[in-house]
Order: sequence, then C-alpha cells, then structure tokens
Amino acid sequence: MTTPQSPYQGHPQQQPYYGQYPPQQGGQYPPQGYPPPQGQYPQYNQAPQIPPPAPKKKRTGLKVTLGILVAIVVIAIATGGGGDEQAPATASGDANAAPAAAGAPASGDQSVKFGQEATSGDLAISASAPEQVTEFGMTQACSTVTYKNNGSSPASFNPFDWKFTTPAGVEASASIPFNAGAKALNSGQLAPGGTTSGMICGDQQTTDVNAVKYAPSFSFSDPITWTN
Repeated sequence: MTTPQSPYQGHPQQQPYYGQYPPQQGGQYPPQGYPPPQGQYPQYNQAPQIPPPAPKKKRTGLKVTLGILVAIVVIAIATGGGGDEQAPATASGDANAAPAAAGAPASGDQSVKFGQEATSGDLAISASAPEQVTEFGMTQACSTVTYKNNGSSPASFNPFDWKFTTPAGVEASASIPFNAGAKALNSGQLAPGGTTSGMICGDQQTTDVNAVKYAPSFSFSDPITWTN
C-alpha cells in the first residue's frame, strides 16, 4: 500500500504558513522573530502621539491692578498737595483796605438818621439822638424810642431789643433808666394801630454813644441802626 503524496511536496513556495509571515516578493521569508520591513505592513495597537500641553501663561492681572492703584495714589498726592497753599496777602492790599467805621451797620442792616422812622415788619420805629441824663448822681446815655403798629395783629416791644455803640466800637445792651418813672420804655404787646414810646439807656460805662440799634432777638427782620 503506497502513501499518497502531499500536493505540496516539491513545491516549497506553496507550503502553508501558520503563524509566519507570507513570503515576500522573490520567494524570500523574513527571519522568524523579526517584524516585517517598515512600509510593508501597517502597525496596529499603537497609541496616538499627543502633543505636550502648552505652558500656562503667568497671571499678570494682579500686577497690573497694583500698578494702576499706585499710579492713582501718586497722582492724587501730587495734585492735592498744592491746593492748600494760599497766596500771601500783599502789603498794598492791606494798606488800601478801608477800616470799618465804629457803629456802622453791618451788611444787610438798615441805616437811618436819628429821629427818622424805619420799618421792621408791621412796626414803624424811630430813635432820637442819645443824650446824657443824670439821675441820683449817676449819668447815663439815653434815647427816646417810638413804636407804631401798622399791622393787623399785636406786636411786642421790649427795652432789651436795643443796643448802644460807642465810637470805640463797644456795643452794650440797653436797659431802663435809673429813674424808672414814666419816662422808661416798658415791655408788652402793642395793639394794631397802637403807639407807644419811652426812654432806653445804657450803663454808666456807656455814656459816649454815637449809634443806637434795634435788634430784636426773636425776629426775622434786619436790624435797624440810627446814626448821625
């Protein structure tokens, strides 16, 4: 009994290749254990190459903010430092400034001559030129004042609403004369259309008077000053 001949005998190129690479052109096989030549077969199961991450940029926002704040502080100091300086007053300006006359009314006050009538609210008021009055051996500068109520409601009057001014600029509150008789101005309410008058005087130290002022404490009217 004869053994059948293998169909691959005599033809080594046709032998099956199990676990080996197929023959190359020209009938040559690559050596066992070596990879196929590059470019012949694609390589599988290789991880794709990932480019390295770009370096992070340094945060410069904080530095920029601090720089801006420092610049603002420097500018504020530079611009505000010179604002407090004041120009010195010139000697010529001080020399040319006219001194205020003693007893002269302040800005906004009414100024009238002695004996002339002036208006304060509903009241028409006048004051005579001061004169020295001696009573019981004591001398006072006194002025006779007159009120007339031209309004429709009662108006108050009071000797302490008056002041005296000396040529030296001393201002003193008026009061009643030492001889508190019928000549003295009292205090009270003046009816509409009513009239009253009386004498107001200064103390013994205020005898040389050149101005009399009506300046009530509880009134929105401007004061009235009587002078020569």
